[in-house]
Amino acid sequence: LAGRYVIDTRGPTDVVMKLFGPNSPTALIAEDDDSGVDTNARIVADLVEGGYFVQIRHWNRASGMGNYTVKVRKV
Repeated sequence: LAGRYVIDTRGPTDVVMKLFGPNSPTALIAEDDDSGVDTNARIVADLVEGGYFVQIRHWNRASGMGNYTVKVRKV
């Protein structure tokens, strides 16, 4: 459904998140590093109907690792 969505990560891992779409794994809509709680990522976007792709990676590309969760909600 179209509307405003919040996509965020939770956990002790410093991540970077990218949001792509609609219906495209390469059309970048937004990117975030630390707008969430502590070093978590958070994106707020007004989205139209379609398929979206979220890419999450550790901030430290060379040696970063750790646990996190992703939550998507309509607000």
